[in-house]
Amino acid sequence: MKQERMKILELLDQGKITATEAANLLEALKASDNQERVWDDEAKRSVQEKVNRFSQNVEGLSKDIGDKLEATFKDMEPKLRTVTKVVVEKTAAIVDEISKSLNETLKNLEERRAKEGCCCCEEDKEETQCEVEPEDDSCCNTECTETEDKPAEN
Repeated sequence: MKQERMKILELLDQGKITATEAANLLEALKASDNQERVWDDEAKRSVQEKVNRFSQNVEGLSKDIGDKLEATFKDMEPKLRTVTKVVVEKTAAIVDEISKSLNETLKNLEERRAKEGCCCCEEDKEETQCEVEPEDDSCCNTECTETEDKPAEN
């Protein structure tokens, strides 16, 4: 607006327009400026109303989504508890089976070792060692010692 006013005053100074014409142009410019302010105010109100409606719509939508999510989680809670319970029970059952299997394996190993006799009497003496260290170089198993002391029968 300042530029337009300055241009009108320049034209008046140069004598290209009369004072009356300059006054009319300045008055028209002032009216135009007032009209722009009215339009600006109307545009601001319109934009503000649209923003308010949009905000209300977003608030309503977020409330609806929140309510639906809350209802969904309330429905899911018992199902999740049931699934969790089943997983815990099945895990406990698997752990019990593994424990039983390990105990059975250990028991079988102990029985086999007892049947086979002393560990130092096995064929490959370098790889196995007796769990009991005898005081002399004899075998820790008396049956094994008796077998080694007897002469071979042909």
